[in-house]
Amino acid sequence: MAQVFNKLYVDVRTETNDIITAVQNDSNSRFLDVFLLDNGLPIDLTGHDVRIYGAKHDGTEIYNDGTITEAANGRCQFELTDQALAVANDLTVQIVIYHDNVQILQSLPFKIHVVKSLISSSAIESSNEYGALVVLYQNLYEAYDLMTDMVQNMGKKGTIATERNVDTFWKMLEYMAKYLDTDLTTLLNTVLSEASVQGVIDRLGETTDTGGTTTAGTVMGKLNGLLSVKKYKVYKKLIATIPPGTTPKIILSVSGAGEFYGLQGTLTDVTVIADGVEYSSLSGGSNYIYKPSVASSVDGLFYASPSSSQMPSYSTGVMPFKDSFVVVVSGTAGANVGIAYALYE
Repeated sequence: MAQVFNKLYVDVRTETNDIITAVQNDSNSRFLDVFLLDNGLPIDLTGHDVRIYGAKHDGTEIYNDGTITEAANGRCQFELTDQALAVANDLTVQIVIYHDNVQILQSLPFKIHVVKSLISSSAIESSNEYGALVVLYQNLYEAYDLMTDMVQNMGKKGTIATERNVDTFWKMLEYMAKYLDTDLTTLLNTVLSEASVQGVIDRLGETTDTGGTTTAGTVMGKLNGLLSVKKYKVYKKLIATIPPGTTPKIILSVSGAGEFYGLQGTLTDVTVIADGVEYSSLSGGSNYIYKPSVASSVDGLFYASPSSSQMPSYSTGVMPFKDSFVVVVSGTAGANVGIAYALYE
């Protein structure tokens, strides 16, 4: 489409005396290519809008938006619409600069001479043209529509908002932002600190920890507390017959923790090995080696009843062991040997 651009320098401090001509009823073809100046320097149009106002010879008006093409250089363009050129005579115009839809600066009026067209059979009837106002109204209508939708979608404040005295959407956002910056951040930092690897290690504790209870202490402290409670199984007793001329022989070997109470017999060569440590010279006479605490029918160990000769030889000694216990015996004559011990659960 053929288009004609009339370059024009408009200084807001001085009158524009350039001769500008156009032909009546031209449409979509004639444009003003304007450089807006202030005392010879370009006006920066960044963030602004430009519009053109015109008064025709018949008293009707035009008011249309322009297009900013080079904001830093103050360059903009305006279409001379068919309504702007509807009346053959001088069209007096002004260029107006807006910022946020507020008029801030306008040029001095200048004239555009509209030459009468010889083609009049389809002449355009002159009327007011407020293109800029139509756009503004359309924008306002769309904004109203948008605000209506927002109000309907946002609804009304509820009980919690009322309790916290937040009446507007932005107050609610500010309340949430403050919560995120302070309360929630503190809570998250606390949780993350407690859930850290070091925090888990601290709660597990060391193997030497003690003092664990149902409500306090480390895991290891609680375990050690359980292990420190000695629960015994039923007392054990072993009676073995040793044949004559027996060479060293293991008659008892147990694993685990427990206590050794005594051994009864006439053998003279007895070795007790507790946790790998050998004991061959144990207390008592030839009949008792590390004598049991008691030996009567009451505890069910060896004797149906104690005798006066046996009673003075009894002792209350106990030999504890943690991992293993072994009894090795030998003798020149056959004998019955009884062993009393207990194992921890």
